[in-house]
Amino acid sequence: MKLKTLILKEWADLFRIKMVIYGCVFMPLFMGGVAGYMAWQARSLPSPAQAALLNTSLLYFLVLPVLIPVTLGVYSVVGEKEQGTLEPLLATPISDLQLFLGKSVVVVIPSLILTWAVFGLFLAATSFLFGSVPRPITSLPWLLSIFVLSPLLSLFAALVAMIISSRSADSRAAYQFASLAVVPGIIPLIVYSARLTAVDLKFVGIEGAILLALDVILLFLGIKIFQREEILTRWK
Repeated sequence: MKLKTLILKEWADLFRIKMVIYGCVFMPLFMGGVAGYMAWQARSLPSPAQAALLNTSLLYFLVLPVLIPVTLGVYSVVGEKEQGTLEPLLATPISDLQLFLGKSVVVVIPSLILTWAVFGLFLAATSFLFGSVPRPITSLPWLLSIFVLSPLLSLFAALVAMIISSRSADSRAAYQFASLAVVPGIIPLIVYSARLTAVDLKFVGIEGAILLALDVILLFLGIKIFQREEILTRWK
């Protein structure tokens, strides 16, 4: 019940901020629009080149669940400190584990909803352009990438942002550090996409295993360093 109350409270606070709303709306639409444009370019290409270009468009749906959590996650601690809403929250009997997990969930769920919603629009667009959704998009590697890698990527970005946010006293500096810190998680995606080959299960499996290990490590690290007394004392 404490966790549910925290999540609802965090969502209410986050979506009162206009810049958060604008970022959460603009970014998915922009990424989805670029992916749709690439699909439009691919419609007149031969099958191998078409599959390669569609594979590249998948990159945008894997970058999206990384970018949104950075913005939301950074605000979750240092942003609340700047707004003066963190102290009352830290004074409640909720544990550090519940607080950390609750704030992470608050960040991850909207990211996934937006990513999957835009992917749904992309499916509709490709169905219109090609007459039906192209085979590469409905393949198992694609679906695993969207529905398995996306949550792992989103959690990775959320945990990184939370950790950096809890150790920072300025939201702008925290955002810059968090943006750089999530780069290692998406480098394999960029490298793979640059090969212009079809997405395969081997890549999805390797990337998924790496992300799962990183998420577990970051979760334990984040809980260990998320000390409310230290945060309040250091920022006074």
